[in-house]
Amino acid sequence: MKLARLAGLVLILGLALSLPALAAPLIQEQPPVIAQPEQDAPVRGVVQIVGSATHPQFQRYELYYAPWPVPSDQSWIFIGDAHYQQQPLGLLGTWDSRSVPDGTYALRVRVVKQDGNYLDSDPRRVLVVNTRPPDTPTPAVTDTPTPIPTPLPPTPTVIVELPAVETPTPEPTATPEAHVTPILPTEGGGQGSVPATEQLFSAARLLAVARMSATYTVGVFVAVGLFFGIKALLYWLWLRLRP
Repeated sequence: MKLARLAGLVLILGLALSLPALAAPLIQEQPPVIAQPEQDAPVRGVVQIVGSATHPQFQRYELYYAPWPVPSDQSWIFIGDAHYQQQPLGLLGTWDSRSVPDGTYALRVRVVKQDGNYLDSDPRRVLVVNTRPPDTPTPAVTDTPTPIPTPLPPTPTVIVELPAVETPTPEPTATPEAHVTPILPTEGGGQGSVPATEQLFSAARLLAVARMSATYTVGVFVAVGLFFGIKALLYWLWLRLRP
């Protein structure tokens, strides 16, 4: 029993030590890949082939094409020269599609290892359309622009000219002649001045007397108004301030 258990432990330990060594080749055996052109993409002219081609035992990688569907493995045609530098992700090479008639073809990259074995990528199917005119993109539908109203012309300004009115020139007013008051002799033999009747009752004198009378009248009314106003104010204050 002890020997059987010991043998089982040794077997398990040996499997555990050998698993990483067995798994490493499986993990590292990554086949090459073609990323561009895309599957069933239309191509014309010189086609750029983009992808990755690496391996721990890398020797070289090669590009091939074949008519689709590929009849056999011998139908693949070598493109250009072999490449001896690994390409993690980038331009693998070019293919001049003008060397073949229009139709469906397959592209492939092969990584050759140091021991002579190789890994092939999955075939990438493309459509060569060198003689077909390029597709015209459908124009996008645009909204109908909103019409912009045309601005109306500016309203003309009407200028009405009024006839000039001549201002009459005032005529000069005649200066009234000065009235000379006659000097009458007095009883003592001297001379004195006695105002004439028309000078006492002249319009200017009457107007001055009327203005003076109106001024006195207005002054009396103002004084009476102030008296009654002050009286009313004192009465109102007395009503507000009495206990």
